[in-house]
Amino acid sequence: MSSIIIASDKLNSGKTMARSVILSYLKSTGISVSTISSFYKTPSSDRQIIDLPEVETIPGLEDIDVKNMPDKYLQKISDLISKNSNKKMLISESSSTDMDFNRKLAEVSRSKILLVTDSKDNAEKARSKLGEYLGGIIYNNIPRHRVDSVKSEKGDDVISIIPENRHMVSSTVDQYVKHLKGKYLYESEKKNELVLNILIGGIVLDWSVLYYESQKDVLALIRGDRPDLQLGAMQAGGNVKGLVLTKGIEPIEYVFYEAKKLEIPLILVDSDTHDTADKISGIVSKSIFDHPDKLSSCLSYFKDNMSQNAVDKALELTTL
Repeated sequence: MSSIIIASDKLNSGKTMARSVILSYLKSTGISVSTISSFYKTPSSDRQIIDLPEVETIPGLEDIDVKNMPDKYLQKISDLISKNSNKKMLISESSSTDMDFNRKLAEVSRSKILLVTDSKDNAEKARSKLGEYLGGIIYNNIPRHRVDSVKSEKGDDVISIIPENRHMVSSTVDQYVKHLKGKYLYESEKKNELVLNILIGGIVLDWSVLYYESQKDVLALIRGDRPDLQLGAMQAGGNVKGLVLTKGIEPIEYVFYEAKKLEIPLILVDSDTHDTADKISGIVSKSIFDHPDKLSSCLSYFKDNMSQNAVDKALELTTL
């Protein structure tokens, strides 16, 4: 089998997403895969952020300086890769943004680098530095209006393009509750579902149900003393994943009844609607790749924009 190292020229570029997508894609083709989520061992690095059934997760090394990865660690990491890439294809993730280090690691461990980047200029620099050890490139977080342009200009080594999408900056209802420091008045399993849109209940000129049906996967922000808007939100055909009730005002009994019947979480916050809306934007920076719907979305984009020839070459599928 072979070894692929996911790397990037900057932090927070989408390496974990790319690793999970590649693992899922390979698994769907019937290839046995394993993964190293981090070459150094941390309390959270022994597990996948998203559970991937039938994918073996191999722990990293304990005696590596997490802030620096000098050449003295190359052999240790290479031995870890070699030991675990004999029977299954190994997909690992490098925390180093130093392309010289990643090239040396690929050379010593006989691996290929899969680069994750959002810039054609950075891709060209990586091509120059990585040379023959560059297996392929995934463009990530590309603005939608630039996707066609990147497609038309991409090289033979670009295996896919993943555009900007709401899933990658989304959070669950429960994560919103923690971010807003709210409390549940009614809690259900829907607290684990992703929120893709926020709708604020205020002056709704149309029938409120139509307003809340206008977007998918909604968290509704409504004053606690507006049962008309609260009931309208809950009747929006399942679009609304939760209601945040502001100003510390608890709803009327019938709202509780409907929420329990439809299993829609009710969350109470002390701040008013305006201040609560201002706080919501801060959750975007906290979003991580931690939900199966995020994986499904990115895998779909990956397949839609995939070059099969580049994928086969990068992952050496034609030799397996």
